[in-house]
Amino acid sequence: MIVLLDQRYFSLHPALQVVIALAVLAVVGLWAYWKRQLTVSGLITAVLMGLATTLSGGFSALSLYLFFLISAAVIGKLSKRVRGLDKIHKKGGRRDWAQVMANGFPALIAIVCFRFYPSALFPAVFSACLGEACSDTWASEIGVLSRKPPVSILTFTKVPAGLSGGVSALGTGAALLSSLLYGMFAFSCFRLSDPGLCFAVIISSFAGVMIDSLLGATVQVHYYNEKEDLLTEHGKDKEGRPLPLKRGLKFMDNDMVNFASNVSSFLLCLSLGALFV
Repeated sequence: MIVLLDQRYFSLHPALQVVIALAVLAVVGLWAYWKRQLTVSGLITAVLMGLATTLSGGFSALSLYLFFLISAAVIGKLSKRVRGLDKIHKKGGRRDWAQVMANGFPALIAIVCFRFYPSALFPAVFSACLGEACSDTWASEIGVLSRKPPVSILTFTKVPAGLSGGVSALGTGAALLSSLLYGMFAFSCFRLSDPGLCFAVIISSFAGVMIDSLLGATVQVHYYNEKEDLLTEHGKDKEGRPLPLKRGLKFMDNDMVNFASNVSSFLLCLSLGALFV
């Protein structure tokens, strides 16, 4: 079905291709904005990146991109049940342009490469990057619902829910499920002939999530709020007073960690996938 859809889509005039892609993306983007999952800048960035993705990879690529946006919006509502996360996280649940770019730019590079060099390797890398972003979102949003407190990925000691570097069985399982789905999506949507490429997608997606947690526990910036007695991504307290740096590097905020882990999935899938093409 999606093969025929792509064939019809790319047979249309380029201007009509743009109009169709923008119409689909505008509907989904505005819905995500209405659900308070995107800011205005995040909405514009997501639509533009989705447009470039569709023009490069057709509805096969668009379907994987939309799955990430829609599932993130739906699952993001689950974590609203958990109070106090805003004390830890610098940014709220709405993704701005920087968060959208951090989670989607490596995938965009991969699918644009596919447009100019039609190798099965690039759709696999594209799927792995989106799979990592989606899996990380699922792990974060579903993991905070765990009845058991998360533990540090480094020391395995208990940490507060929502703190970067914390992992739980529920969140890890959600990440693995998302990675498996993206492996199957890559196989069905892009018709990858070698199952090895699908395994490369799954492994790279899940590994990127683990790398994200490792970076969150080591180099991601965290400050100490003595009044609240917690580690936080906020550099200042509610009164605007600077908080002391507790761990990590000042430039390594959550967006940078997301970008770094996404790039790691890009490079890992590029390396593993090259063995099967």
